[in-house]
Amino acid sequence: MAGELERIEQELFEADWAEARAVLGRDPGPGDRLSRTPGQRRADALVAMAVNSKSCPSNARRPAPLFTVLVDFETLNGRICELENGTVVPPGSLLPWLDGADVERAVFSPAGKVAIGCTSRLAAGVDRRSPEPIWSGPCSAPGAGWRPVHQPVLHRATRRAIEVRDRECTHPFCEVRAPFCQVDHIQPWALGGPTTQENGRLLCPPHNGQRNQRPPPAAT
Repeated sequence: MAGELERIEQELFEADWAEARAVLGRDPGPGDRLSRTPGQRRADALVAMAVNSKSCPSNARRPAPLFTVLVDFETLNGRICELENGTVVPPGSLLPWLDGADVERAVFSPAGKVAIGCTSRLAAGVDRRSPEPIWSGPCSAPGAGWRPVHQPVLHRATRRAIEVRDRECTHPFCEVRAPFCQVDHIQPWALGGPTTQENGRLLCPPHNGQRNQRPPPAAT
């Protein structure tokens, strides 16, 4: 519920930001006011959730929970595991959900690279990972509404690996969770930086935008 509410709020924020930018002719600054306050956007997001619920057909497939459980060998031998958002739970608490949940396998290599297997349903054995590529760069956030033609494509498995590895915005003072972050090139693509897991990192939209406004790091 919280994830869907945050997703709609982010879409509304991006719409308000785009509206203000069109009126001002520049990005809004700290002294500029958007058309809605954060409280108004949350209220509108709750209304949108109610409309979506009322509009949902009775035979629609309900979204399945996806559990990403990160463990090392010592944890695997013990009784404690940690969810992607940092919540510590006993492994047994996940058992009632497994028949209807999406399950994926992530393997961390000693070099820090993450290999992601296909998402599947344990009960049906159905592969649910889409091969469709997604865009990296500053316009990859949900609801952005456009995609830059000059940016390379980033496949979903690669983005998912970066999400599992970083888990939140990599700015040292930010805790925005992975679903609401963008994948940024550490070494800019325009300077020859490859579109790979090793050259990718999560940044929330504000920190990604600030990073792109600064001079790029010197090539090494």
